Amino acid sequence: MPQLTFLVPGYPQWTSGRRARGAALAGMYAVSAATSLLLWGSPATWFFLVASIAFQGLSWVDAARQNPFSGLTPTPVLAVTGAGLGLALHAPAFALLTLLAWPSHGPDPGDGSYLVNRLAYKDRLPSPGQWVWLDGSATGLQSAARVVAVGGQEVEWTGKRWTVNGEEIDVKSGQAFAGYPRRWKFRVPGNHVLLDPETRPRPGESRAPLMVVESEHITGRVWARCSPFWGRSLL
Repeated sequence: MPQLTFLVPGYPQWTSGRRARGAALAGMYAVSAATSLLLWGSPATWFFLVASIAFQGLSWVDAARQNPFSGLTPTPVLAVTGAGLGLALHAPAFALLTLLAWPSHGPDPGDGSYLVNRLAYKDRLPSPGQWVWLDGSATGLQSAARVVAVGGQEVEWTGKRWTVNGEEIDVKSGQAFAGYPRRWKFRVPGNHVLLDPETRPRPGESRAPLMVVESEHITGRVWARCSPFWGRSLL
């Protein structure tokens, strides 16, 4: 019967003396798997993920057909079995990625997408300077945002700049908007955060440059920008 070691792409071929084939299968699997991770967050991820599982299944079938005890097993059955085991082996990694690196984007995908750690705030609150993802349920805005202040901190708009607990902070939204007071001071309520959204107001849209939201409306911590590809970076 086929062994579980047959699921290691190229390993059974290498150990049985067919090293060229083993190296080719291992290399194609490694390239496909690495590319799917590199492109994680884009549609191309799925193509390379399926390709990596296919190369793993091909290694399984090729090794099993060399086993005299599997000679009576039809090749399609071996292929389906190998693909099923490959999916089972890749499932934990996929599940972990969906929790720690969930791709998220706003209403306009052209604004870029981000990787969100959805477990980051299960037992703690965001800290100033961290990037978070808004779910849009309270603000109507799905966007990455930087935490400017947290519950209990005093925030002031001096008419020209923002300060938190008396210290000037650097935010993109440094301008006022229609109806904004010239000077303004307030304290962030407990279990709330003051955010500087990454998505800027569009023409004709009236929105405060900074916003206070309850922490429950934060989906997770944004730790990377994943698209556009040339704009990828850690946050």
